[in-house]
Amino acid sequence: MTEKFTLRSWLRHPRRAILMLPGPIVKASFYDLHTDGYAFQSDLARAGFFAFAIDYEGTGESTYPADGRSVTHAFLVDEARKVLDTVRLLRGVSRVDVHGQSIGGAVASELCADATRARTCVMSSMLYRTGSAFFNQVFLDPAFIAFLESQPNGYLAATPPFYSLNIVTRSPAPVANEILATQPGPYAVMSVLTPAYGLPWFDPTRAKVPGLIVQGTLDTIPAAEDPEDLRAAYGACGGGTAKLVWIAGAGHIPLIENAPFHTEYKTAVLHFLNAH
Repeated sequence: MTEKFTLRSWLRHPRRAILMLPGPIVKASFYDLHTDGYAFQSDLARAGFFAFAIDYEGTGESTYPADGRSVTHAFLVDEARKVLDTVRLLRGVSRVDVHGQSIGGAVASELCADATRARTCVMSSMLYRTGSAFFNQVFLDPAFIAFLESQPNGYLAATPPFYSLNIVTRSPAPVANEILATQPGPYAVMSVLTPAYGLPWFDPTRAKVPGLIVQGTLDTIPAAEDPEDLRAAYGACGGGTAKLVWIAGAGHIPLIENAPFHTEYKTAVLHFLNAH
């Protein structure tokens, strides 16, 4: 777990902390790239948050279970809940804002079923119930699933070509180059494989806190109706409600895309956080 903070973080009353959960085949450092305008974790610290980001177990600087297949969605939720409690204790914050992308957003939605721990929920780059034709063709391809299932000890060796598929395609060159230099490595395979086993694989209906879903209008992963389905499902049983914000012209990961998309993304998230 890494933390970014500023004097404003310490002086803010009441204190605010945010836990940032990455998507598949990226690490905590994805949230704080050393490229001007793309260090989102540091941006949140400058805005007065204690900003924490984690490497999931089986990823980055975390420990690696003998079998990467043991790092399931339920495992990640349980792991993140413990981190949430650590952040609360460490910084004296009663409730923590949670931000997640893709699988991180799925984890975030379930953490936010507990309003005693979580304050708000930000989800982006989401796939909920219905994938696009591109998703179905690529990620549900039996050959691709068999490839993932065959990875030694349940670990995917993510190489640069994986990031060229749908991660850095809309990023400026310095951002793409840093991601390709820092993010490849071994990853517990279930973060990529679980969505292929059936949608939805997570339950956002029990959420109890305000939510924000940020989606690019040109995202090629969910079907056109899927973000609205997620918005309607969020908190349906727990009482929470979510706002859906579309970023016109953005793709799957607006946070790392060219201007103005990454700026619009950060503005939408900060406006939501400061309103709650």
